[in-house]
Amino acid sequence: MPRKKDPEIYDYKLKSGKTKYGFKTYVGINPEDGKPIKPTRQGVNSYKEAEAAKIKLKAAGAISVANNRKAESNKKTVQEVYDIWFSIKKDNVRESTLYNIKCDWENHIKPEFGNKYIDRIDITRLQKFVNWLSQKYISYQYKVNILHRIIKYAILRGWCNEDPFNKIVIPKKSSKKSDRPKENYYNLDELKEFLSAAKEHNYSYYAFFVVLGNLGLRRGEALALKWKNIDFDKQIVHIDHTVSHDLQNKKVIGDPKTYSAKRDLALSKNLNYVLREYRKTQKVFNRDDDYIFHTKNGSFFNSPAVSEWMKSIYRFYPELRKITAHGFRHSLATLLYEGSDKITPKDVQYVLGHSRVTTALNIYTHVTQNQKSNIKNAVNNLDLE
Repeated sequence: MPRKKDPEIYDYKLKSGKTKYGFKTYVGINPEDGKPIKPTRQGVNSYKEAEAAKIKLKAAGAISVANNRKAESNKKTVQEVYDIWFSIKKDNVRESTLYNIKCDWENHIKPEFGNKYIDRIDITRLQKFVNWLSQKYISYQYKVNILHRIIKYAILRGWCNEDPFNKIVIPKKSSKKSDRPKENYYNLDELKEFLSAAKEHNYSYYAFFVVLGNLGLRRGEALALKWKNIDFDKQIVHIDHTVSHDLQNKKVIGDPKTYSAKRDLALSKNLNYVLREYRKTQKVFNRDDDYIFHTKNGSFFNSPAVSEWMKSIYRFYPELRKITAHGFRHSLATLLYEGSDKITPKDVQYVLGHSRVTTALNIYTHVTQNQKSNIKNAVNNLDLE
């Protein structure tokens, strides 16, 4: 019985009358677009040669498909890389930071890129995503950096060869306007005016903001203070904890933001007096292990409580210029620089508990620019001709 002819092999005649053979056959799927690959071959001298060429081509295609499948199996989605990267971050950063990363991932990055292969992130899509974040959020760069760090980790592990961020433009600043005061600090007169209003409004609030004004603490550091942290005899305040939140967003007492944030600060005479007077008003929770600023049941407050205290003061005293709680840190730094030419950025870095001197230098630059302006105005007022 004659062998059945292969329907993919065909013959055709040249103008010379000579017969040639060709074929078109399926060899696999293109991994780039998912379409079938069907190469064509012609000019073969005999049916037998065409048949052998087709078998050889299909065998090579099978190997290519197997290699592609193997490569596909080694590919990582952005979600898979994030999971590995996040598990490593758990051992290196505070839970409050992990919670913030997790929220940004779940709310912004995952919906856009989670199921995409890390080595096939579309440049146009990435640019639109970054632009959208910059229009919607003031602190958009933090969210962008999370995705960028995940990609850099993938490059380090060999799951990605190129950094797509090298091919986009990241906006220098957000187009969304900040509601934070332009000058987020008080001068000495403004600070005294605020504290006077706070004292009249609520003595507990007053004591808290006297602590911020004298020590320049982060609000979480101030809320975590216990009476045992105040050494009235040696006139020292020990800063060693802060109010934070865990991965489930529950409030906790943890280590300060950075290693440098653990510090001993001088207890001024005024702060010494205010805290002693305030302690007298605490009939129940005034033991060494009690929180200085506490809830009705003796627990510690969460950081947002401070914003509510400030809103309450501003509501009763609308003539006060508004700043944020963080502005008290800036206020102290500014007053220190303006009050003494012996204070250096390194001194301010220590007081504020910064890990780097950059922020203290920025405040220093701001103060010296003001001083230059004052000198210019003073010279102008001389009206010399």
